[in-house]
Amino acid sequence: MKKASFPETVLFSGSKTSHLAAECDDACILDMDYFVKNLAGIKAKGVRPDLIGPIIAHYASKWLPDLSGDHHPSTDNGLASFAESPESVTTLWMKKRFFVETLVGILPPEKDSIPCNFLLRLLRIANMVGVESTYRAELEKRISWQLDQASLKELMVPSFSHTCGTLLDVELIIRLVGRFVNLDEVAKSGAALVKVAKLVDSYLAEASVDSNLNFFPSLLLLLVLSQVMPAPQMMVYTVPSILILKHTRECQSKKERFFSD
Repeated sequence: MKKASFPETVLFSGSKTSHLAAECDDACILDMDYFVKNLAGIKAKGVRPDLIGPIIAHYASKWLPDLSGDHHPSTDNGLASFAESPESVTTLWMKKRFFVETLVGILPPEKDSIPCNFLLRLLRIANMVGVESTYRAELEKRISWQLDQASLKELMVPSFSHTCGTLLDVELIIRLVGRFVNLDEVAKSGAALVKVAKLVDSYLAEASVDSNLNFFPSLLLLLVLSQVMPAPQMMVYTVPSILILKHTRECQSKKERFFSD
């Protein structure tokens, strides 16, 4: 069977890692158990977690293209993906759920061993297919460790709850930011706090477009950040802009109701 090509971050030199590409082939993608066994063998050789992480991300993206950062799934090597399967939607979702839960279980526990944006994409799929809460909680915990490395694009996780009236999962972001500011190392990393503060500022600007967004989540996010970063300068324009936007919508809504009567 033709060996799958590894990204540059997965191809390394050295006695412990020179045979990694040879030991993982396309069959890993066709059989999750086979992939897990091969991964266990690689771990047993003492390969560093930060080298194992890219292997997991690479092959996971092959099986589930939504995990790919470029969102342009590759079809080389004849790899089967969920999207190409003729099975029913229910069966596909069950397989995705099993895949995500298995993937979370084999992630290296060390911080920064898996890119934050990959974890956010994985959490998005986990929420969509309804994986067990313990797996989602684990992903949220790992994301909060390195939230300063997240991109705004990946942070825009949609809400998959039928009881939520907003397009974006704002409650998720509140949990992630809350955990981040409570990390012990945060007090030592002012740069990380500034990055997250700017990220929240940009997120609120995007989320405020949703007319169903209650103003309370926006205030809550700002209050959480203010616990460790009093009155951050990058926030001074966010609250007024959201208030103006909300007020404009309310006036427009009242005007429409008046003329419709």
